[in-house]
Amino acid sequence: MSVKQLRAFLAVAHTLNFAQASEQLSLSQPALSLAIRGLEETLGGPLLLRTTRRVTLTPEGATLFPLARQLLADWDNVEETLRQRFTLQWGKVAIAAMPSFAANQLPPLLKVFRDRYADINVAVHDVINEQVFEMIREGRVEMGIAFEPEPSDTLHFTPLCTDRFVAIVPKNSTLASKSHVTWRELLTLDFIALQRP
Repeated sequence: MSVKQLRAFLAVAHTLNFAQASEQLSLSQPALSLAIRGLEETLGGPLLLRTTRRVTLTPEGATLFPLARQLLADWDNVEETLRQRFTLQWGKVAIAAMPSFAANQLPPLLKVFRDRYADINVAVHDVINEQVFEMIREGRVEMGIAFEPEPSDTLHFTPLCTDRFVAIVPKNSTLASKSHVTWRELLTLDFIALQRP
């Protein structure tokens, strides 16, 4: 049983006229008859009684009529819902982002997104770097904003920006006079960082 067959049946059942149903569906009468015949073969019996003067529903056709109407309404709703989601007219998106990005750079971007796509609900999870990747892998979010991950077959990474780390040291530190500090130099000292690793 196909959507095309159900639409053909509904058009005939509604109008009780093959010519009007053909015109309504922009389908030739032979194609319409073929669709109805295919549906009847699939279901195992006649749905319409045809004479030279009129068309009527069989008891089985009368049973199918409201069910087919509901099936096609549900089908059309599913199509429309997915179309709206694919065109960003409706739906929800979940994002995982590190706290620094979630608090500082994400809010103005979300405002622009919200102005453009008012019916998309955006949920932001501010989590540490490792949890961003975990949430993406588990399918709990659609996208994440984090430091560049190790190469992976399961994740697609697109750079958004380049950030830099800054070491803040006392004036009398041996590192204070340097314009650049390497990780190797920094790791020899005690230091406070946002998170591990």
